[in-house]
Amino acid sequence: MAARKYIMFLLSCMTIGFISCDVEIPIQEMVKARTTIEKARQVNAEQYDPDNFNKATEQLKASHDAAVNKKGGNAKKAAVESANYAELAIKTSLPRATEDALTEAKTLLKESEALNAEQFAPEQYSKTGAAVSETEKLKEDQKMWDAFMKAREAVASGKETKELCMAKIPALNENIARMKKEIEDLNSRNLSAQQKQDLASAGQNLDRANALIARDNVKEAMPLISESEKVVTGVKLAVQKLSAKDRIAQLRKEVDALKKERGSEFAGEDIEVVVTTLNEAESLLDQDKNDEATKKIADAEASLAIAKEKTVKGLAQDKARSVEKLLEETRKRDTANKYKTETDRAAEMIADGTKLLESDSYRDSLSKFNEAESLLYSLGIAGEKDRLKDKGFLQKLEGKMVYKVIYNKKKRDCLWRIAHKVYKNARLWPLIYMANKDQIKDPDLIFPGQKFVIPDVPEKKAGPAKDEAEKKEADKKEPEKKESGDKPKDTAEEDIKE
Repeated sequence: MAARKYIMFLLSCMTIGFISCDVEIPIQEMVKARTTIEKARQVNAEQYDPDNFNKATEQLKASHDAAVNKKGGNAKKAAVESANYAELAIKTSLPRATEDALTEAKTLLKESEALNAEQFAPEQYSKTGAAVSETEKLKEDQKMWDAFMKAREAVASGKETKELCMAKIPALNENIARMKKEIEDLNSRNLSAQQKQDLASAGQNLDRANALIARDNVKEAMPLISESEKVVTGVKLAVQKLSAKDRIAQLRKEVDALKKERGSEFAGEDIEVVVTTLNEAESLLDQDKNDEATKKIADAEASLAIAKEKTVKGLAQDKARSVEKLLEETRKRDTANKYKTETDRAAEMIADGTKLLESDSYRDSLSKFNEAESLLYSLGIAGEKDRLKDKGFLQKLEGKMVYKVIYNKKKRDCLWRIAHKVYKNARLWPLIYMANKDQIKDPDLIFPGQKFVIPDVPEKKAGPAKDEAEKKEADKKEPEKKESGDKPKDTAEEDIKE
């Protein structure tokens, strides 16, 4: 402080022209003393050689005071002594300051190594190591001041290296926490015994890694983290692959179901795209290309959705035509307008379904058409029962409808024909068989005069396309008719007449 005050005093004097001709101010000596004291301060002389350092600062102050009091000779002498004391302080302190700085740099280098500096801060870590080596070389060459400055450079570089490494620790902790959560999630899946054992080992390694990081030993923690990452990723990919294969299998089942619902008729090309895409996805899974396979599966799902929509549209359009025809036939048969109210209601349903079809609401329109069809079929059954009653073949006994087997030389009665007469659906013959098993020993062998209870048709809910599929499937399961191989088309009236 004394030296600084003196320099300020000197500058002030020069500014106002206050330099007496009979006072010689030792500027050069005083600047040297100040500079030498500053160097002594750099090597921590205040700590290592406080006596000489304090004498140097006291003499610099004395030089300043002498100059102020216009005692030039005394000022010069004090300045020279100040510089000498500072030189002694430097000589005493420099080796120790160099050694301390070098020790600190080596400590920082070792700590940085433990913090995985070779990976996290390779450039700074290399620079610190080079500065430490150069410091030691300069020491050997007895270039102590240069060695001290290089040691200080190594310390600065070492601190930067350590800070960069420490900044990576929060991300490491987050990564460990993420993997622990993934292990927890994976353990809730259907894993093999080996996979569960591998995940348990990975969890233990992550716990050890956490403990090492808490002690700033990142270098030893990294292999544990990497090994755990490898295990977790491997199990996760295996689970993803299994899930993807399950999804492929499910989509293939949906494709098969769609084909049974006339999907090939209405969306054949789209279904082929789905099949091809699923095959490609399966191939990618076999090559461990899970991400690409997942995208292919998504593409297949999109194509399947299009195929389903086209199929429903086709079924709705088909149903619209068939139910219109059925409505027309029902009205023709109902000459007495006995079922006009119900027929008109069916016509309204068909009109609503047509509007929905035109607005691309295919599923809703198909539902309306099916509803109308069910109503019209029930009217047909009611009409047939009325005609059979009129002819005496169907009557109500004890609250139940009973059909009397008739003899017709050309077209003999069988369960299949009876079901067609009373239900307008020959495929419902098992209902009659099950309700009359006490009389029917062989469903292919019945006799004129037998009276069979005719049960009501149970209500069933079907999907938009399920009715069509079930009808086609049922055609394959008709019973053999020992007395006639002909399938009746609409022969109830002919049978009655004959």
